[in-house]
Amino acid sequence: MPYAVQRLLLAVPCLYLSYALVNVWLDPMAWDQGRWVPYAVGILLVEFLVIHAGVLITNMAATQTGFARKMKLFVGLAAMYLLMGLGFALSTDSMSLLLILVVVMVSRFLAALNADPAGRKRQQARSGFAAVIYLGAVFATLFLPIPEFGITNTVLAEVYPQRGGGVWEREPERAIAAGACYFGVLGIAELCWPQKDKDQAPAIVDNPNG
Repeated sequence: MPYAVQRLLLAVPCLYLSYALVNVWLDPMAWDQGRWVPYAVGILLVEFLVIHAGVLITNMAATQTGFARKMKLFVGLAAMYLLMGLGFALSTDSMSLLLILVVVMVSRFLAALNADPAGRKRQQARSGFAAVIYLGAVFATLFLPIPEFGITNTVLAEVYPQRGGGVWEREPERAIAAGACYFGVLGIAELCWPQKDKDQAPAIVDNPNG
């Protein structure tokens, strides 16, 4: 598959999700009658698991163990993350989050197994970059003043009445703002990500006549 197509496949979902979250922030009732408010909080929680799992899966695939051993490690790793994902899904009343986590983990495992060493290196770099952007967006939206826009107390009483006492649950606009920023930056970065690492530059062949 051409590298440009791969970049589009990675970037477009991120950019669309950023667009969707901005619109949910502005007019939550226009998106599935407000169900996207708790769903957006869950997406950001699951993304934390996805980032963490991405690093471990890529490192695991790079080890010199056999396929059967890697499968056992992956199953154990997946069980741990899926248990945490189930907790997030139940807390936001959206089992779709669990399905998202399953699809992402399986696809990343297969991609990591089939990648060459250079491909795994790029995947590790992407995971590290995503972690930095994620933490930056989260900390910024936790401590900076974030406008509520369309997510008013009246809307929350209707679409998210059973929310807990966490910051993102009390003020879901903070999680939505963090998600919009994170996925937007990640999508743009995917479009601009270099095809080859610097250390993969073509070797200079000596001229036999020179």
